[in-house]
Amino acid sequence: MKFKMNNHEWEIIEEKREFVKQKYEEATNEETIEVFGLTQFCEQKIYINKDMHKDLKIHTLMHELLHCYIAEYCSIEQNNYNEEVICDISANSHDIIHKIVEDYFK
Repeated sequence: MKFKMNNHEWEIIEEKREFVKQKYEEATNEETIEVFGLTQFCEQKIYINKDMHKDLKIHTLMHELLHCYIAEYCSIEQNNYNEEVICDISANSHDIIHKIVEDYFK
């Protein structure tokens, strides 16, 4: 499914566990046992492990969409978000993220 965030087109793609794991390892240069999802900023794609239960997919998509939101609306260079900044990001992104998740799982 395609969606817009800050007028940029993104795509959510469900792939097999091994594909998402491989993309993660290529992006981070580190091995991992499990990957639920991955946000690829340059590709403007969110990959979700299709082999998970729906509830975990929902949680993972919300998590990945928050990465997307931060990249689009906040400084991704900032490494030390304090509690107030995190609360603002969460409050400001809530409706956007929940609408995308709702549309995706219809």
